[in-house]
Amino acid sequence: MQVAVFHPGTQHSWQTALALQELGRLEWYATSLFYQPDRFPYSLERMLPGRLGERLHRQFLRVSHPRLDPALVRTSGTIEWIERLASKLGARRAARGLDALGNRRFVAGIAASLVSADPFALWGYSGSSLSSFTLAKQHGRTCILDRTNGDFRIYNAMMAELADQYGEWFVPTERSEPQANIDRDQREYEVADTILVGSPFAAQTIRDGSGDPAIAAKLRVLNYCFDEALFASLPAPKPVSRDEPVKFLFLGLVIPRKGIHLILEALSRIPREQAELTIVGANGIPPSVFARYADRVTYIPTVARSDVPRIMSEHHAFLLPSYFEGAGITLYEALASGCALIQSRHCAEAVTPQTGIMLDAIDTDHVHAAMMKVIEDRDQLNAWRAAAQGEAANYSFAHYRANIAALLDEMGI
Repeated sequence: MQVAVFHPGTQHSWQTALALQELGRLEWYATSLFYQPDRFPYSLERMLPGRLGERLHRQFLRVSHPRLDPALVRTSGTIEWIERLASKLGARRAARGLDALGNRRFVAGIAASLVSADPFALWGYSGSSLSSFTLAKQHGRTCILDRTNGDFRIYNAMMAELADQYGEWFVPTERSEPQANIDRDQREYEVADTILVGSPFAAQTIRDGSGDPAIAAKLRVLNYCFDEALFASLPAPKPVSRDEPVKFLFLGLVIPRKGIHLILEALSRIPREQAELTIVGANGIPPSVFARYADRVTYIPTVARSDVPRIMSEHHAFLLPSYFEGAGITLYEALASGCALIQSRHCAEAVTPQTGIMLDAIDTDHVHAAMMKVIEDRDQLNAWRAAAQGEAANYSFAHYRANIAALLDEMGI
């Protein structure tokens, strides 16, 4: 049986669609974001002058997936781009409203296919699948929910505890997930036939959050993959000498959930000549708090996807002391770039004893100790970096495709 994939944004849905396409199992892929130079809004890149057009082109390349067959791709609307602009401008509430509107329009766009007589299963993503799954189940379709986050009941409890200690680091929208979204997620769990997550931690949060053995029985851990085409040309990492500072990197949303406060506090304990830190991503902490540490940091706002391999390969160690992740594709990318890893257990379990440090606890002391281990033992750092790219092969697209094939066989699809 064929499988249709849908996501009103992107996430890693394009990789799922491509894997199914290469397996000969893709019915269609529906998304709002797919680079088509001759269609609006992508045609704007040729209308805007000079650097403005170039910057827009770099942004559009973030959703360029030339290996996907355009004949199998369905796109609708431009609301997702407007939502992204609102988010970049800091209008988070507006962005959430646009997201909800875009999801409703997106669902309407694929509804006709869901009620057709064509036999196919449906693969959808968390937060945007309930309406489509409900309609599809009425017509006897198998529904696969790709849950890209853990359970938000657990998230809210964690963030409430964290805010008691680090409240000044939070903006209001990062403190909790609305109850309406939690209720929607629960209904998605219930209507799905299988629930996929990217890490054992995410699976455990759903078990704990739902408290329902029937939902727990649907859970499967499916490791995600990184974009090999993007990282294919990177050289092997060069050894880090003892007379140069260790270059640490954090890449992702700059928010307390990901432990950015722990990194900055730990860095403040380390002499400047021993460590440098680059932060790449949208800054979601109050400017007055970030300003205390700004002189120790090279800060780069969100970059084009094509720039990520170069940035990662210029650094020695990648930091992700996160409290709550669905997976952590950036960890796989960091390995492919030759970075040692320092990570928490609340992410995809990418690090091994041969590639870095798994934190025993998520706090400033443990992050500081791990950073100092990297700084003080250059032989170990260089060994971790030398092993990183080999470990990244375990998260290749070929592995992901094979795991999807095995999943479909297991489900009898």
